[in-house]
Amino acid sequence: MSLYILGLPGSGKSAVGKILKEDFGYEIVDFDEILSLETGKSFNGILLSNGFAVLRNLEGRFLKRFKKFDDKIIVTLGLVTDKKLYSGKIVYIKVPKEKFVKRIHKVSKKFRDLDKIYENFHAIFSQNSDLVISSENKTKFDVAKIIDNFYRKNFKK
Repeated sequence: MSLYILGLPGSGKSAVGKILKEDFGYEIVDFDEILSLETGKSFNGILLSNGFAVLRNLEGRFLKRFKKFDDKIIVTLGLVTDKKLYSGKIVYIKVPKEKFVKRIHKVSKKFRDLDKIYENFHAIFSQNSDLVISSENKTKFDVAKIIDNFYRKNFKK
């Protein structure tokens, strides 16, 4: 069983994953890195040129591929809401809507329906996650410590 770290873009998933790897010694699979390796483009590059739908499709493929792996901490892209694709414990890092919108608008102001994307994702994962962490007023290290404690209680290390 794996642990999935979810959260919309801007929630700090990758930074938290890096802390979990470097400071806590966990084996991390970061979908941002997989995305870059397989496409030669960054999250922002694909978002700008292809949009959210392509990123969701790629993330869905990654989730299917890594579903068979055990004892990994998987840092997702934060766009897929199909709960059947997650086989393990889910940690949802909640970011304020304004921070998510700001993060996407740094890439381009052309994106619409960001409120709808936020509300849909938040509605699903705030109720269906094993742990919800608000990123407000917390450092990335604080969030990583909370995840480390959760992991130690629920998984063998």
